[in-house]
Amino acid sequence: MKAHPDTAKRQLLFQQFALIGHAVSSPARLAMISLLAHGEKTVDQLAGGTNQTLATASAHLKVLRAACLVTSDKRGRQVFCRLAGDNVAQFWLALRTLGEELLPEARDVARQFTDDRRALAPLSPSELAAELRNGRVTLLDLRPREEYATAHLPGARNLPAGEITAGHVAELPRKPCGRVYAYCRGPYCVMGLEGTRKLRALGLPVRRLKFSVPEWVAAGEQVVRKAG
Repeated sequence: MKAHPDTAKRQLLFQQFALIGHAVSSPARLAMISLLAHGEKTVDQLAGGTNQTLATASAHLKVLRAACLVTSDKRGRQVFCRLAGDNVAQFWLALRTLGEELLPEARDVARQFTDDRRALAPLSPSELAAELRNGRVTLLDLRPREEYATAHLPGARNLPAGEITAGHVAELPRKPCGRVYAYCRGPYCVMGLEGTRKLRALGLPVRRLKFSVPEWVAAGEQVVRKAG
């Protein structure tokens, strides 16, 4: 039976789509995409942030660039990498949600990040937006300073998790009868978990949000972005 002339074109399309499937088939590359969803990083920062050697991180970046998920440019001696667009971050969020819904082990592990109900704020982005509008919320961004500068939630104050001290907590402006929320790099962020625990140990009744900037943007909410 003679193949339809468009069959080869269709097969070529699937081969191209499979480049993305291959790119996200590695846990290390998914971790890099997750990190880049919070702003551009140097190759050194990506390697350190995902516990890889520089050579291994560079090899993974080559695969991500081949699938057009990541772009990069060289400035001086440093190579800076970023996601190709917000749609890549949204793809990662959709993949993460699908994994939680379909994979029992993933669902069980994800649940461990939300076990402490007292420290967790069960809010959606739209619910937080409503609370922010009433002006009685103190919102903390526990991410590194450069990620906060790239984009952050409206009204958020930057307090990097690694820099939390009793003095910083004492200096925080508090809204009368208001709530205190904190976010970091999303629901599985160990840095956010530790930062929230430290704040609570220092007497701040903070509750951790399950979402961060990528989820906020995906929900259609506006962020404060770095000029230029």
